[in-house]
Amino acid sequence: MAPFGYVVSAFVMGFLLVLLGVGLIRGRDWQQYATSNQSKPDWNDGEAEFQLLQRIATNSTVWVVCFLFLTLGIGAGAILFVSGTAVPASIRQSAWLALVSLSIVLVAGYIFWGTYQSIRYRGLDSAKATLTALWLWGMLFVVVVILQLVMA
Repeated sequence: MAPFGYVVSAFVMGFLLVLLGVGLIRGRDWQQYATSNQSKPDWNDGEAEFQLLQRIATNSTVWVVCFLFLTLGIGAGAILFVSGTAVPASIRQSAWLALVSLSIVLVAGYIFWGTYQSIRYRGLDSAKATLTALWLWGMLFVVVVILQLVMA
C-alpha cells in the first residue's frame, strides 16, 4: 500500500482540481459568449489554385481513395515491421522509419491545419493564423524536448 502522505496528497490535489473547475464554471458569465453572425472567410477569391484545392478537398472520391491508400500502406508497413524472417532487416527498418515519419507528419499536419482553420474561422487573417499555428508547433517541440531531457 502507498504511504499515507501520498494518498492524502492525491486527495488534496483532486479536491483542489474539482474546486478550481467549479470556480471556473461559476465565475464566468457564459451568456456573453453567444455566437455572432460573422461571416466565414471567402475562399473563392478568384485564384485558380485555391479553387482547385477546394474542388479536390471537397471531392468525396479523393478522400476515399486517399484513405484506402493510406490504410493499405500502413497495413503493409505494419506487416513488414512485425514479420520476422521473411523480410530483410533493411526493408523492415525502412518500413518502421516510414511508419514513424508518416505518423509524425500526419499529427503535425493535423495540428497545424486545425489551428490554422480555427483561427481563420474566428475572423483573423492568414498571417495571424499561420503565426499561431507555427507558435503552437514550436511549443509542442519544446515540450517534446523537455520530455526527452527529463526521461533520459
